[in-house]
Amino acid sequence: MRTRADCCLGAHRGKGYAWVMEEEMATPWFDSALTRLEPRRGERALAFEPRQADVHALCVAFGDEGELTVVYRDRLAAEQWARNQPPQLRVLAHETTGGERFGTFDAIFAAPKSGPLLPPDLFARLIRDNLRPGGRFVVDLPSTEMQPDIGSGWADLGWDEERLAPIRGPADEELVGALRGAGLRSVENSLGSHLLAASSAAEFVAAFAEELELHEDEVIELAHAIVRKRQETGPVELLVHRSQATGRR
Repeated sequence: MRTRADCCLGAHRGKGYAWVMEEEMATPWFDSALTRLEPRRGERALAFEPRQADVHALCVAFGDEGELTVVYRDRLAAEQWARNQPPQLRVLAHETTGGERFGTFDAIFAAPKSGPLLPPDLFARLIRDNLRPGGRFVVDLPSTEMQPDIGSGWADLGWDEERLAPIRGPADEELVGALRGAGLRSVENSLGSHLLAASSAAEFVAAFAEELELHEDEVIELAHAIVRKRQETGPVELLVHRSQATGRR
């Protein structure tokens, strides 16, 4: 018998399944990053790889008078906005390489849940080349070990460490150094550790299944490895670590 800890299965494009949860898991790093950006109504803003819920929050933050440009590497993610795109929103499908110029913006925001990520020096160049003088930015990326429990369970199972690349990004000092090296000013990092709550380890792992390309049996196997390591069942609160930096051009 399948329990709620195993979640529910449905159809998923390309993998034949989907992990269906009662609601999308919170991303507290987004709220932290948006607060640090100090958005102002009427500004022109550029955002990279936000979730749909994040786009709605950004539209509210910059107001109807503002302009928000969002860039997705996945064309399907961009096309989801085609039918119900707010007038102040422009959505682009483009895989950034670090040399693009999308315009001149008052604020730049990047807080993707996972990779693939640009190297920090290319991220810094992208910000510098698209931000007006005096403009503000916030970058919040997966840290070197974004989710220790997943990493620990993964190692116990002996799985290929390279598959964890989407949730492994730069260390704080690497990100800050790249931003300062690009000539950006007032660059500071902030505490990027957050607790995520889930009804079970399986539900928590399922929240990262798409990013890590996990099949349903692997989700259950990894969840069991986490439970064995923590020696507890039921609801969990697990840490995620992010590298966050703010500054100006």
